[in-house]
Amino acid sequence: MIAANNKAFNEIFLTEISKFDSRKYAYDTFFNCDEKRFSKIARQYGIQNGSGALNYMLKTFYSWKSNHVRPNGSSSYNIVASTAATFTIEEKFIEAYTQLAKHIKHSFPKKIELKDVNQTFSTILTNIETFNLEKTSYYSRYIYKGDELENYQEYVKRIFEFYTKMIFENLNNDIPLFKKTYTDVNTAFLEIKFNTYLYNIEINIQGIAKKIFAIKKVFDLPHPISYEELINDNLSDFSLEQITEIAKANNTTKIDAFLTEFEIGKIVDKKKEIENSKRSGNIQYTLKSNSGILTINLRILSPTEKLLIALRILLFIAAAASLIYYCFFFTQSYFIFIVGLFVSSFLISPIYDNIVKLFKDTFK
Repeated sequence: MIAANNKAFNEIFLTEISKFDSRKYAYDTFFNCDEKRFSKIARQYGIQNGSGALNYMLKTFYSWKSNHVRPNGSSSYNIVASTAATFTIEEKFIEAYTQLAKHIKHSFPKKIELKDVNQTFSTILTNIETFNLEKTSYYSRYIYKGDELENYQEYVKRIFEFYTKMIFENLNNDIPLFKKTYTDVNTAFLEIKFNTYLYNIEINIQGIAKKIFAIKKVFDLPHPISYEELINDNLSDFSLEQITEIAKANNTTKIDAFLTEFEIGKIVDKKKEIENSKRSGNIQYTLKSNSGILTINLRILSPTEKLLIALRILLFIAAAASLIYYCFFFTQSYFIFIVGLFVSSFLISPIYDNIVKLFKDTFK
């Protein structure tokens, strides 16, 4: 059971959680909750706004729900505030978690180079420390009571710090596997996209096989915490299933396998199998790694496709040579040469990318 909880915990927090709109969520909950939840909301509505407002709400509820009458601005605010006051611990947690995600969202670019990894993650950790839940959550005074606000704020900060540090340092374990993938597959037709867990930062790893790179800097967190402490702190109180449902964190990318030398070998074997069949083909994999998701797209050209590319190159060269001979030695018409060269370029322009990659593979 503990192992299952740990797996569920990781699956939630290593996934880029969808944006949680607490206002919309509270508004929808008000009109769609069960009788027990609605009784709690109605009680809060009366406490916050008085018996007159409560009676009006109860009288108008079904007109609001059927859209015969639209709640005015004041009523809409009261609906959200009273519902927010009944948030469960899971809803409170997701609100704090996504507010922190929103807080640091603009502190890092969505795509970086390998050389920028150190600075990017350092900036993220700095921004996590400056998070203030009271300032970012508009309905925080209704959602959190007593010392709850500080407790939830500190807990989500520790989660982000822990996983940020873990993702950052686990890149060291992934880099040799990235290099091996490029080296063993050994073709310019291999396209790899890598995105980190949690932040979904795309790190450009093209050409990594020819680079010497290692993450040597290890961050010291202001409040170091072990994984066991992290999950045992509040995990027993949370329903991970409810958190997943609320956050929609279960809408994740389909994963084929975990990135290992064995999986790299399978890709190489599949490539050889297609090449030996003398046919074209595509190999696509989505693999989990220690620090993120690796998307692999490999195209294999058949001998016929390679021959057609070569013929189009030869035709273009022949056309260009003929134009040079005709325009410079006979007509001396530069206009005809330019127009003819432009028209001839359509022989190769649609397949230019394939030509470059095939050239690299041929002369590597």
